[in-house]
Amino acid sequence: MTPVKLLERRVDVQPICAALELHPELWDRHTARTSPAYSPHHGLSDIWARFADPATMQPDGSHDSIWYPPADVLPVRDIVYPLMADVRGERLGGVLITRIKPGQLCKPHTDPGWHARYYDKFAVQIAAAPEQAFHFKGHTLVTAAGDVFWFDNSHTHWVTNESDTDRITMIVCIKTERN
Repeated sequence: MTPVKLLERRVDVQPICAALELHPELWDRHTARTSPAYSPHHGLSDIWARFADPATMQPDGSHDSIWYPPADVLPVRDIVYPLMADVRGERLGGVLITRIKPGQLCKPHTDPGWHARYYDKFAVQIAAAPEQAFHFKGHTLVTAAGDVFWFDNSHTHWVTNESDTDRITMIVCIKTERN
């Protein structure tokens, strides 16, 4: 089974692109993934639109997710809720917007922890270029703006940006019926 699969090419991402341009101050408010030198995401940029409610955090890392303030500024819900319906989602987890600038690399890694194991991962490509790619051993996916894909982050994966434009991806974590 392939660890990445393109699902559709039709999401209108222009409203979120415009909102991101108007609100550059939203990038890097939370740097837990991108600050540590040992992180595969070191030096990249994030916007956390939805993630853990600290009041519900359990010792095993399980938690309920809540909307963070950027979700009140960016039209993420307009993309997330239809996606959740399309994949027959049962529970919504984190929503993370990532940016990989030209020449940067998200290094090879797997994603550990409760959140990574519990939810299925879907990605909506917000901005892309042909010289950017999402990689797994034996698999490469080149996407365009508006593409939606599923991926299994328990497999080693990495992202390259050999273009002259930012690669912006919204990762949506959804608990689905798994077959």
